[in-house]
Amino acid sequence: MIIKRVDESVIEQFFKNDYHDRGMLKWGGFFLSDHTSAIKKMKHDKIPEKWLPEQTLEKNSQTLKQAWLHKQVVHVQLKLLHDGETLSSLTGQVAGFHDQKIIFSNVEDQLTAVSLEEIRNVHRPKVSVDWRNFN
Repeated sequence: MIIKRVDESVIEQFFKNDYHDRGMLKWGGFFLSDHTSAIKKMKHDKIPEKWLPEQTLEKNSQTLKQAWLHKQVVHVQLKLLHDGETLSSLTGQVAGFHDQKIIFSNVEDQLTAVSLEEIRNVHRPKVSVDWRNFN
């Protein structure tokens, strides 16, 4: 058996052009089926959120302004309903403003645009959440 010595430039080119790292996908096989089904059930059985008192436009805008200036996390309850029953809400930071809409960024860095008239209540969450993605 003859083993050829491989030049480092060949290895470098392989990792630059040919090798594709699947990241965390390769770990998916290590999860037990009980674990994945429990996660799905937990997402499905989410406890409905309580209706909070509707705040004035001025109160909501003042709270959002302070959250934006101080990069604070806020929980926003919307006037919109899902399936006619459960409240729509989002938790995140105010990322900015665009076309009369407020842009929110959540933990996964997903952006959501909401007009001020759609907001029912804004407050700082009382539970401590790990917001490592935020500066």
